[in-house]
Amino acid sequence: MRNTQTRSSLNWLAILLLFAALAYIIVSSFGGVGVLKDTLKRLFDDYEKPGETEPDDRGIQEALNELSGKNPEASAYVNNYAGIEDYDFELDLSSELTAGTIPYFTQWDSRWGYCLYGEGLIGYTGCGPTALSMVAMGLTGDGTLTPAYVADFATRDGYCVPGSGTAWLLFSEGAEKLGLHAKELPLWEPTMREELEKGHPIICIMGPGHFTETGHYIVLTSCDAEGFHVYDPNRPSNCKTWSYADISNEIKNLWAYSVEDE
Repeated sequence: MRNTQTRSSLNWLAILLLFAALAYIIVSSFGGVGVLKDTLKRLFDDYEKPGETEPDDRGIQEALNELSGKNPEASAYVNNYAGIEDYDFELDLSSELTAGTIPYFTQWDSRWGYCLYGEGLIGYTGCGPTALSMVAMGLTGDGTLTPAYVADFATRDGYCVPGSGTAWLLFSEGAEKLGLHAKELPLWEPTMREELEKGHPIICIMGPGHFTETGHYIVLTSCDAEGFHVYDPNRPSNCKTWSYADISNEIKNLWAYSVEDE
C-alpha cells in the first residue's frame, strides 16, 4: 500500500512539473508575465463583443428614406448621405447674420444635418435645436450658436431625452443658459402680437396638423395684419404668413425671447 501511494504521488508531481515547465515556456515566449498580461488585455479590448452595433446601424437609412418620402424638399440631403459626421466646432456663421434679423436654417442643412442627435440625425430629429439656434443667433449675434452647437448643448445638459426627443425645458431653462431671456406665453393672439412687435421672436411646439404628424418646433419671427410669419426648420415652403386661426389649434406651448440685458 505504501509503495502504491509513493508511485501515485510521484506521478502527480511529474505532471505538475510538466505543466510548470510548459507554463514557463509559454510565458517566456510572450516576454514575461507583464507582457503576457498586456497582450491578453489588448486582445480583450479589440474583441468585438456580441450584440454591439455601430451607430449607423440604428435605422438611420430607413428614417432618411421616410423623410424624403414625406418631404421632397429634403431629397438632396437624403441622397447625399454618406454616414454620420462630427460637428465642426470652428463653424462661425457671423457673416450670414444681419443685425435685428432672425436667420433661417433648415435642420437638414449639410453643415450639421448628418450629426447625431438623440436617436437619429439632426436632419430629422433636430427641429428643436435648429429653432432655438435661429433665435439665439439672431438675438445675440453669436454666429457659433449653430444648430449642431445647440444640439450638442442639449445633449450634454440633459435636454435631449432618449425616446422622447427634445425636452420643453430646453426652450426656457436651456435658452437662459445660452444668454436669452425666455418667457412662456399664453395662447392668446394679442399677447403674441405684442411680443413680436417688440422684436421678441416666438418658438412654438406644434402638434399634428399643417406642420407635423407628431410634434415639431417652429419660429414666429414677425406679424402683420394677415397673421404670423413662420420659419419652419423642416420645410422652407412653410416659411410664409399663417393666420392665427390656421395655427392656434396646433400650438401646444410657446415662448417669447429677448436678450437678457435688453
